[in-house]
Amino acid sequence: MEAPRVVIIGAGVAGLVAACHLEKAGIRPFVIESTDRVGGRVKTDEVNGFLLDHGFQVLLTEYREAKHYLDYKALQLANFRPGAVVYRNNTAAPVVDPFREPSEIFRAAFSSVGSIKDKLLVWKLQRELRTTSPEVLFQAKNQLSSLVFLQNYGFSGAFIEAFFIPFFGGIFLENDLKTPAPMLRFVFKMFASGHAALPATGMEAIPRQLKAQLTNTTFRFNSTVLEIKENKITTTTNEEIPYDRLIIATDPKQLLPRLAGPPAPYHATSTLYYASTGVQLPSRLIGLVADKASIINNFCLVNQVTANYAPQGQQLLSVTLKDIPTMANAEEAVADEIRKICAQPNWNLKPLKQYDIPQALPSLDHLSYDFTATESRLTENIFLAGDQLLFGSLDAAMRSGRRAAEGTLEALQLV
Repeated sequence: MEAPRVVIIGAGVAGLVAACHLEKAGIRPFVIESTDRVGGRVKTDEVNGFLLDHGFQVLLTEYREAKHYLDYKALQLANFRPGAVVYRNNTAAPVVDPFREPSEIFRAAFSSVGSIKDKLLVWKLQRELRTTSPEVLFQAKNQLSSLVFLQNYGFSGAFIEAFFIPFFGGIFLENDLKTPAPMLRFVFKMFASGHAALPATGMEAIPRQLKAQLTNTTFRFNSTVLEIKENKITTTTNEEIPYDRLIIATDPKQLLPRLAGPPAPYHATSTLYYASTGVQLPSRLIGLVADKASIINNFCLVNQVTANYAPQGQQLLSVTLKDIPTMANAEEAVADEIRKICAQPNWNLKPLKQYDIPQALPSLDHLSYDFTATESRLTENIFLAGDQLLFGSLDAAMRSGRRAAEGTLEALQLV
């Protein structure tokens, strides 16, 4: 009896995890990917010896799914320090977790960012979240916005403006903190329990490692799906690919607009990279810009975290903006603003590349931590995967890929 043919559209993290599960059950998946390699939104380019991720991205080491699927040692992860530097009013104020770095207790107590009450509330929230499961964090049916949650918890408006908005605004890619509070609590828990880290060879090392686990999967790159029919797919490479079951591991709105429902809106951002020498910023800390008028959300010298990101003797500055810039000569304008923020008027910044990312993270009004394998099913033969089904993260993308594969195997009566 011929094995069922399972086709996956999309070779991002969700599609790769789905393929891993299917292979373990004896399926030989066929993956269609519109770009030239795996990764989806998680890709890294090499430009003049610099490693440039497609947007500023990190791996949170406490992601449950990531710990299951990834070999952290092989990725050679390097960690950011637990905290950030808040830039405002021409001053730089480090905010570092004193529980992780006890030598910072005195500085934290007298930092200009936040009152004593705010700092005590941070420690209280950390303790609460460490003992709360992710499933519980997402249980609320009526999900408050992150901003309302912080206000209700008792944080001062000044601390929310100075720390939470630039920090979580950079993670959520929106500075009104409208993102449902379960996401803030989940990410805060990840930071409190683990680290933000970068693989030595760039974030694309993550999907490459997933692909390396696949020994019986066929990939078709540079091929875009034109139409999905009942039992076959047509592509831009003039192929007709039959399937018994189909997993759509990308946003399905263009492929199945009638079935997929309204398209998920996305937050947009731009990340600009600069080569530099000479200037030192606080080591391995992300810089947060607490100025509403600034177009910059955060920045850091990536090579301070892992030296492989820049050639020896050079620095790589990553700058993430609040939105895609519309002004001319954005690279020069951003460089001038960074010089002003850091009080480095003569800082030599050579533009390397600008990544405009209109679909950086899905914008969702209600978030779920998980769904059942059956809930991944769109039709009798079609299943969905992707972080837009849960919440924007590598963790959610991996979980959705696993659930879609489980649903496919159930439908094929292979479990």
